[in-house]
Amino acid sequence: MRYEILRKIQFFLYSVCSGILLSLGWPTNGNPMYLFIAFIPLLYVENHLKNFYIFFLSFVTFLIWNAISTWWLSYSKRINGTFAVEAYLIPVLLNSFFMSIVFTFYSWIKKHAGSKKIGNVFLVCLWISFEKMHLEWEISWPWLNLGNGFSNQIDWIQWYEYTGTLGGSVWIWTVNIGLTESILKYEKNKNILFLYKRIFFNIGKIFLMIFISHLIYTRYEDKKYRKSVDTLILQPNIDPYYQKYHISKKKLILKFKKLMDQKISKKSMIILAPETTFPGNKMPIKKISNNQIISVFRDYLQKKSPNTVFITGVELFSLYKEKISPTSFPIYLENSKKNIQWLDIFNSVIQIGINENIEYHHKSKLVPAVETFPYKKIFYPILGNILLNFGGTVMELGKENHTSVFKHPHLGVRIAPIICYESVFGEYVSNFFKKNAELMVIITNDGWWGSSQGHKQHMYYARLRAIENRKYIARSANTGISCFINEKGEIISHIPYGKEGVLYDRIYLNDKKTFYIKYGDFISEISLATIIIILLYLACVSIYRYMLKL
Repeated sequence: MRYEILRKIQFFLYSVCSGILLSLGWPTNGNPMYLFIAFIPLLYVENHLKNFYIFFLSFVTFLIWNAISTWWLSYSKRINGTFAVEAYLIPVLLNSFFMSIVFTFYSWIKKHAGSKKIGNVFLVCLWISFEKMHLEWEISWPWLNLGNGFSNQIDWIQWYEYTGTLGGSVWIWTVNIGLTESILKYEKNKNILFLYKRIFFNIGKIFLMIFISHLIYTRYEDKKYRKSVDTLILQPNIDPYYQKYHISKKKLILKFKKLMDQKISKKSMIILAPETTFPGNKMPIKKISNNQIISVFRDYLQKKSPNTVFITGVELFSLYKEKISPTSFPIYLENSKKNIQWLDIFNSVIQIGINENIEYHHKSKLVPAVETFPYKKIFYPILGNILLNFGGTVMELGKENHTSVFKHPHLGVRIAPIICYESVFGEYVSNFFKKNAELMVIITNDGWWGSSQGHKQHMYYARLRAIENRKYIARSANTGISCFINEKGEIISHIPYGKEGVLYDRIYLNDKKTFYIKYGDFISEISLATIIIILLYLACVSIYRYMLKL
């Protein structure tokens, strides 16, 4: 009895160890080498326990990892200024629960199949499918998808231009599984030479991929003779909680003009400002060209740089006579409940030039519980508006169901406009380049979490998009970090968090389509097909065994 208690305590400590190792490996300050051994304690525990204990101990692992790596979520506040604890607890608890379900299901399948090899293949494929689901469903939270863990070590993952981040997830799992199997086999046969051989083989998997990455990295040609565009990034450094929604329109316009004046020239340029640059000043889509703010900046460009475009974040809205979208809500005109119109508000990015044509793109990947209410029909009757009471909004936003590519009217440059959270979604971003975009601009407002790891991780994840698509990135963040990123994922220059300023550089264009642009997350399709085959095989085996008993 005493031995059993000590054994369970030992397994509990192993699961804690896995959670800590995953946290130590996570960006921005973590060392990703820890990720290759992080799951070994948990996988070892799984080989010695049954399903209930596996669920509990895996939940401990994933809870520690989620809690430490996304601790910055606790800095989120409600619109009344109080800290929104639920903004931290809900994603941490839910994501830990989902991960534990995945791991427990793998364990059940492995034991049911009676084959470790089938079980291990099933684990990798099931986890990849889970990560893909996190990129697609309404409760999307791909922040801790394992492939993101190398965003601070971009010289290891230049091959993401073929696999995307899911390739990194496969890499982590195969090494962890291989090392765990080496330990388990050593426990049975006590063959130390076999153990060393297996360990060196699995370490070889790590360094082989790093070698391939370095080969791609050193041979990649950054051709400076290609077409280019001069780009000016603005970082206004306005506090999103206490300043952003209280500064007058006049002061905001003056602030951005002063920032532009530092580097604007008569040359054709792109000027980039952050997400929701003019909060509270919602613009009607149908009459956007007549908007006062648009007119002011159009006149400014006419005088200072007629061939330049200004790309900035705004809030747009559409009015309908009837409810034609699930996110529109009723407004009553002239205090009459009979005279109803339906309103959709969008988090958008627009391109302003001296001509009247204003290009715009609505944010498609909305932040769950902040900009969209996931599975509203199910959860709204239970939770009410509790999920929308932090992050600067108390309403659901509309979204766009397709990608919109901007075109510079004078240079002909095709631009992929990415808004904030969208930059975390690999295949979604690559869809812009399927439409022949030549560079990427990212606008964001990362001041919600203070000077924490949140804004740093978000910026680092943008480097993955540069590698996947082999495109330059100009990134404008309200409070930082604004930066230029080249096609290898290297940060060329940046403005630190919490500092007002501008960045000026030349972005080189590239219309080539990488393997990832063409085929996206093909690994998830292979994984899903493999899962189906394994489940069908196990179903056939079960039926066959049942028939034999008859």
